[in-house]
Amino acid sequence: MTSVVEGAARPQAFSPAASAELGKTLADTPRMAALRAAAAERAGRVALPDARRERPWKYVDFSLIDLERYTLAIGATWDGNEAQVLDHFGLAQAQGACLAQHNSATVLSRGIDGVTINDFSQVEAGTAAARHFEANLGNAVPAESKFMALHYAFLRGGVHVDVADNAEVTEPVRISREYADAGQLATPHTLITTGANSRVTVIEDYRSDDGDILVLPAVEVFPGPGSQVRYITLHRWGASTIVAGEQRTITDRDSEFNSVSVVTGGRVVKVHIIGSLEGRGSSSEVLGLCLGNGNEYADFYTLQDHIGPDTRSDLLIKAALDDSSRAVYYGLTRVGLGARNADANQENRALLLSKKARADSDPVLEILTNDVIRVAHGATAGPVDEEQLYYLESRGIPRTAAEDLLVRAFLGQVLDRVPDDGLREQLETIVEAKLAGSVS
Repeated sequence: MTSVVEGAARPQAFSPAASAELGKTLADTPRMAALRAAAAERAGRVALPDARRERPWKYVDFSLIDLERYTLAIGATWDGNEAQVLDHFGLAQAQGACLAQHNSATVLSRGIDGVTINDFSQVEAGTAAARHFEANLGNAVPAESKFMALHYAFLRGGVHVDVADNAEVTEPVRISREYADAGQLATPHTLITTGANSRVTVIEDYRSDDGDILVLPAVEVFPGPGSQVRYITLHRWGASTIVAGEQRTITDRDSEFNSVSVVTGGRVVKVHIIGSLEGRGSSSEVLGLCLGNGNEYADFYTLQDHIGPDTRSDLLIKAALDDSSRAVYYGLTRVGLGARNADANQENRALLLSKKARADSDPVLEILTNDVIRVAHGATAGPVDEEQLYYLESRGIPRTAAEDLLVRAFLGQVLDRVPDDGLREQLETIVEAKLAGSVS
């Protein structure tokens, strides 16, 4: 079991009074104010996750984390013109809507026709985006756990992306967030609401310095009827950053959700990815890549929850682990009584590049109806295949180069499923940069 931080927990580190004061400062909307108040009360009552009793938290012990080590992220003013901001946040080539944040403060926001993107504090009352905000915020990710209660109680720097009906958004919407000060608690929240028959890709890039930072992110996605949402998350955390976050999607009729999560850093990164397939004919594809070295630890919990009929889900998460890094996967595919003709697949594969690297995998099925097309799962973990290495070496390829090729081919099975050429090239560049420090 991995322990996060030495020391005893002091759950009153963040008080309801401090939460209420933050809400006043940010001029919360009615919905946000109600969520914040309820979460602040709950945060004082519930304990941190117990690895001994809560299955999704089995391998990492957060109960030792000392919340008083952290203070709320307070954004600083940003010097520089728009071009300088875009360049610093990696948005210089962005042609579509975009938003940049430094220490939870929005320093740039730019929308386009059909796409509204705002900091929660910038939501304009009376607009369609505001109505979607008030109707959906907090409905996918509840403030149940200690971390999510703290998230809502001290939420700052939330971002709402709202896409109009029938909008065909050709350029990706980009969100870039960076956290630069050690000792801060960050609570990023992303709410994506899309209109009927719309199409959009949202890329969210998280980065932090190497200082001790606690990040509690939440992502809620509500694809409208017949819409298609592609959501890409880049977890490029610093060496001492601890992350405990949740992403949940609730699909409407005939909607399609595609997700890619890439984890390339962080001391401990714990991510819950949940898909509630409620609408008839809706589908979800979840892809994940984890590249670990040093003592990095990544932990995925996934739930593909088939609720409505004729729903489809496909999940593939791969990890390449070097040094003493570790990856954990616990995934559940659940097919409810009303999920007739469900088609579900769940795969987790890990490649161990050193004798000290470790992977744990536990895919689980829960099927409550016999009327299914397919419900499958699989998991493997092991070193690079010696027979494949021997074959490449017999063709004159040096062993190190042969191993390099096999690692990239292993990861390529995920990257090749990203349909957009430009996006796939960006992900390949990030993967190559990480592998350069792990595989030579």
